[in-house]
Amino acid sequence: LVENCSTFWQGVRFAVTPHATLMVFLTCILTLACSKAVLDFSFDTSMGIVAVGTVFPLVFSVQSGFARRERALGELAGLKASAITVYLMFKTWEKEATGKWAAEAEQLIGRVLDDIEWYLRTSKRNENTGNAVYDSFSHLATKMAEFAPAAGFARPGDGGMSRMSQYLRTMMQNFEGVRAIRDSETPVGLRLFCFALIHSAPIMLAPYWNHFCQEDKVKTEDILGTTIELSGRFGCQAGYYMAVAYTLIVVALYRVQVELEDPFDGNGADDIKWEIWRAQLDQLGNYGADGPEKRAENSRR
Repeated sequence: LVENCSTFWQGVRFAVTPHATLMVFLTCILTLACSKAVLDFSFDTSMGIVAVGTVFPLVFSVQSGFARRERALGELAGLKASAITVYLMFKTWEKEATGKWAAEAEQLIGRVLDDIEWYLRTSKRNENTGNAVYDSFSHLATKMAEFAPAAGFARPGDGGMSRMSQYLRTMMQNFEGVRAIRDSETPVGLRLFCFALIHSAPIMLAPYWNHFCQEDKVKTEDILGTTIELSGRFGCQAGYYMAVAYTLIVVALYRVQVELEDPFDGNGADDIKWEIWRAQLDQLGNYGADGPEKRAENSRR
């Protein structure tokens, strides 16, 4: 019960933001302005058409953003697996087993990952940030060529060394895949349309919200005994309820779409958890037959 209540409260906090509060306030003000006591302006229309015309583009944008996030996670998973594989090759293929090559490879791989994470998370991307990533890839490729004799191969292209190069190519391919997702966005026209829609539709529908008040009539008699009908002069509960509910729904959907648009910055609840992604990559030297002992020793420090 406590967990459910906590989830409910988090949902309320997500929906009721300063942005949503402002939109609700403006919608209610315009609804009041269109009420019988002020402008006396109302009309009826098909709510089905309105709902489909406003909610469908937002839902489509949310689905598009979620698909981009899932593709990015897949590319990052492949990049992580290939990076760990390259490190283990340095560690296990060295004939003398000094650990020197593995330590140097760990530093170079860490540099590659740092540059990739910086490129994906920063809002100031330019040609230099992309060049830094490939500089790090170049350093790693050079270290692979130098490692060939230590692994028992005469040339970098021999036997297993060519396989190591394939994993480096896979790392680059994964980076370019996630880079393409980062540098592209959902259709600009659709994004602009959704922005204009959620800021105009609730307000433009103010006369429609007052339409619900036409049925909110109370019969009474004046001092002469004449029966008259009174309707909500300043709006009614049904009209304001529909206005508030509709506004909260479209603004909340728009917020979901905005947060899914950039899953790399790490600020949203559904963004990529970089600390989890880097958890194993930042301690490559602590894996192996003596891994549990090394990790236990590090945790005591």
